[in-house]
Amino acid sequence: MRVRIILALAALPLFAYGQESGHKDTVVEMNEVVVRGMLSDQTRQIKDFYVANKAATTEDILARMPEVTMVRRGSYGSEPLLRTYNSGQVSVLIDGMRIHGACTDKMDPATVYVEPQNLKGINIQTSGAAQVGSNVGGTVDLRLREPVCGCERPVSGALSSGYQSAAGYFYESGQLSFSKERWAIRTNATYRKAGDYRAGGGAVVANSRYEKMNAGLSAIYKLNESWNMKADFLYDDGYFIGYPALPMDVGYAAARIASLSVMKWKPESRWERMQYKVYGNTVYHLMDDTHRPNVAMHMDMPGRSTTVGTFGEAALRLGARRHLMLRGDVSATDLYASMTMYQPGQPDMYMLTWPDNRTIQSGIAATYTVRPDTQSSVVITTRIDQFTSLLTTQDARDQLTVLQEHPETSVNRLLKNLSVAYSRDLSGRVRAVATAAYAERMPTQSELYGFYLFNAFDNYDYIGRTDLKTENAYKGDMSLSYSTSDVLVSLAAFASRVNNYIMGLYEPTWGTMTIGALGVKRYANMGYGNMAGAEAAFVWKAPRGTQVVSTFRYNYGADDKRTPLPLINPFRNISSVRKKTGRWTTQLDAEMALRQDRVNVAAREVKTPDFFKANVRVAYATMYRLTAFTIEGGCENIFDAAYREHTDWGRVYRPGRNIYVQVNCSF
Repeated sequence: MRVRIILALAALPLFAYGQESGHKDTVVEMNEVVVRGMLSDQTRQIKDFYVANKAATTEDILARMPEVTMVRRGSYGSEPLLRTYNSGQVSVLIDGMRIHGACTDKMDPATVYVEPQNLKGINIQTSGAAQVGSNVGGTVDLRLREPVCGCERPVSGALSSGYQSAAGYFYESGQLSFSKERWAIRTNATYRKAGDYRAGGGAVVANSRYEKMNAGLSAIYKLNESWNMKADFLYDDGYFIGYPALPMDVGYAAARIASLSVMKWKPESRWERMQYKVYGNTVYHLMDDTHRPNVAMHMDMPGRSTTVGTFGEAALRLGARRHLMLRGDVSATDLYASMTMYQPGQPDMYMLTWPDNRTIQSGIAATYTVRPDTQSSVVITTRIDQFTSLLTTQDARDQLTVLQEHPETSVNRLLKNLSVAYSRDLSGRVRAVATAAYAERMPTQSELYGFYLFNAFDNYDYIGRTDLKTENAYKGDMSLSYSTSDVLVSLAAFASRVNNYIMGLYEPTWGTMTIGALGVKRYANMGYGNMAGAEAAFVWKAPRGTQVVSTFRYNYGADDKRTPLPLINPFRNISSVRKKTGRWTTQLDAEMALRQDRVNVAAREVKTPDFFKANVRVAYATMYRLTAFTIEGGCENIFDAAYREHTDWGRVYRPGRNIYVQVNCSF
């Protein structure tokens, strides 16, 4: 826990490192943590910065993190990218569990199925070899909140209700916990409903509405003083979800996520921590265009994802200055997606867009940490994964026979990952870290088996291929941080080269399937891609109850022909000034991005203008007996700026001026 607390102080862009590990692994804690020493105020500042208001979604929190870029296609279901790496190069986990979206158009990243009410924290890993899974871009791990045994209050809870003007948006949430000496239960539920929102200038963005319901149940039982058993279940349903940047919406989306784990926590023993978990999840996703006007041909596009898996983790103390962390995991994912086209006066047309396929993964990882002296540490992480992907039905094999020579052959890859991180305290307040890594990743199911997947970003149909080479990356980064009781400053620079970079290659002789598509692209290895960037952060506990947090980000990407890679945001800054006076808290936010002129013409990117937006937030907190009340209000995008991010599809503007009010109570 001590390492996690220290990491939380650095919160994502700040690149602080655990005293024992020295490893680049950053955490934002969502719940209250008890922190010893001078950094506790900085922890609160960072938490308040990322969780700007209590109605924030998981996507809203991620969007404020410098490492994270959100690809937005509508009000719901934004896709997280890490630095310059696309979603196929990044692993998104829920409490260490693998989960796969069921939408071929990436409308349902795993992050949409977890509400902040479910979360204990968000763990972002951007450099080095990932202990939890092979990838070249990093890992987002959404860590679930746990019930706590032996609380002073056997029953506690919270309620929250709010309204936002830009979309006629309603938010309701509740949480209830029961705690005894040997067991505890935590339940929570969240409901969100939004209409079509107004962009800057007042124009209504059609097909941007959504409605969703999320519920969670977690129970823990103490087997003895060291061992606990825990069960988790997440339920998430979405209805009538609009995507203004896409030709189709979502009629229904559902996720069911369950796990059972046993855990040991005994810091004084040789085996300090152990966990063993079994889990399963299923995602169902139904795209439809029944609410769109002037549809040339009605289509239904259902998809389903099912994943089962297990993993074990252990932390072993080898001595006063040496530690070893071990992990082994196995999982299997079945994917299926289809399309039915209804032609007036003609027979219905049916095809598989994700032909039935299964991916079986098994991996082992180890992280060895040694402290040669009191000022420095070395962390070596290695991981090996075996992946096997195969088609599971004859229909799937028959369909891909048209395009691939041997679709019946399984795709087998052995992936290797290695990283070395060195950190050193240059003084009592300055810390430097350098990391070098080699990483590999498996092609995605769309890249292997996709069959005429329409991409609304460039208006091309995409087709997969099973003979793709494995992407591999050489990565390096350096960071420097300075901290005192009142100030924390961090600078980081990173660069990588990804070989066998996978992108769509135009096939001029192939015919399209989608009405209006400009052509067909087939996934291919395109030489290499170079990525680089820098991040910085500043945290200041100013006098008279004032707090300042500011983060900066710049990313660069180009292929082997020096052509800009698509979906690379320009320089961006988010700053926040927060002042607490008695029971009142006032916060001012400023967000800005420079113009992006470096665009990928082949992907039909266009230049994005710069923007500036400001927010103001006010909160009043009070107590009545044993119940705490907070009333929040504010105005986001005060000046009603008409703006969009470079990674927003379809050139759709984001919400304009938005006045909100939120009432919260906890007992």
